[in-house]
Amino acid sequence: MYRMQVLDKQSTAMHWQLHKVGRQHYDKAKKLGKRLEVAVALGGDPILTYAATAPVPPIPGVNEFNLAGFLRGRPVELARGITVDLPVPAEAEFVLEGYVDPAEDLVVEGPFGDHTGFYTLEDLYPRFHVTAITHRKNAIYPATIVGRPPMEDAYLIEASERLFLPAAQLILPEIHDYHMPPAGVAHNWVNVSIRKHYPGQAYKVANGLFGLGQMMFAKVIVVLDAGAPLKGPEALQAAFLNAVPGRDTLISRGPIDVLDHASRAMGYGGKLIIDGTTKLDEEGGPLPFTPRAHPSLPSIPGVQQEQLPGIWMVTFEKTRPHQAKEVAEHLLAAPQSAGIRLLLLTDSDTTLEFDQVMWAVLNNIDPERDTWVMPGVEGPVLVLDGTRKLAEEGFMRRWPPKIVMSPEIVQRVDARWNRLGLPPLPPKETPIGQP
Repeated sequence: MYRMQVLDKQSTAMHWQLHKVGRQHYDKAKKLGKRLEVAVALGGDPILTYAATAPVPPIPGVNEFNLAGFLRGRPVELARGITVDLPVPAEAEFVLEGYVDPAEDLVVEGPFGDHTGFYTLEDLYPRFHVTAITHRKNAIYPATIVGRPPMEDAYLIEASERLFLPAAQLILPEIHDYHMPPAGVAHNWVNVSIRKHYPGQAYKVANGLFGLGQMMFAKVIVVLDAGAPLKGPEALQAAFLNAVPGRDTLISRGPIDVLDHASRAMGYGGKLIIDGTTKLDEEGGPLPFTPRAHPSLPSIPGVQQEQLPGIWMVTFEKTRPHQAKEVAEHLLAAPQSAGIRLLLLTDSDTTLEFDQVMWAVLNNIDPERDTWVMPGVEGPVLVLDGTRKLAEEGFMRRWPPKIVMSPEIVQRVDARWNRLGLPPLPPKETPIGQP
């Protein structure tokens, strides 16, 4: 499943990212000095769309057609292209046939409003040349919507969770269950529960997951005891009943999705493991902690804040370098940091609601750079700086904007919603800091 930006009537860009199989085919063709034949299938059995997104392991003889056939209980009927010697799904609505020539210059692709909820900035990718278009009678052009979560892809991700849990358990048998919350856009946040038997097992499982296919893109892995909640703020609250920031958190590095805009470099950045399992004596043992939220919070001009038990969420308009650390120090010196283990900081254009704050923070951190353990009045607090990064702070990459619907699109959606007889739309929320 790749995106393709239309360049003209006979060519598109081909968004083969660095870690994808399409990129491997392209690199191989380049070494051989050959054109690469390509067939693009649009539509058909919806299971084909799902299978194209699934993390199928790179095993010889196993591909997405095999998975689709298994899931629907019968083989996927294939036909042959008319200008390319490639199999294509016979049930597809449209098939674009053509080639990519690795000897050609790359073309500019983007920007694109992506599933991360941010605009992926322009980059260079191969050009796909169309040699034929075939289609069914009365063909239907398929489309999907991506953007700020949750969108349609969130449900595809949850399907993959359930489908591939047995595969993860086969390799890491102590896994009880796992969940990739929509706020983490699949690769930024993973909660996993385990049956723990020995010290260090949480780190063993987390590092094992980092080595499994597309799970290598995960930024934050939270490990919990079997039976602990895996969704919502309850998962983090359960983790921090057992996790002491600093003692039970670990920073490392590894591959990062190339769509990530906050990492130290494209496709390479920090990782964070939070060991939220019950601690054995060898790990320092359990320490008593009662998560709390306070009815009144310290007042700082321009700072919006809310607390959940154990979690402090803060948004503000960043106007100068290192402002986030200043805000964190001010807040954690206040008596209201008692009972807090996690402080989340992000920009004022984020709605002060748990999933929205987590989405913004997880997109905007490189854990190695933006995770701090700071003192609160009742012990250490884990601080995640999810504000936009500035050149004065040493961040030299371009920072993309969040996806925002134009007023015209909002009006069109509202009008169509009413015509379709759907339930009334909920009241629109204005992001903090917006007019």
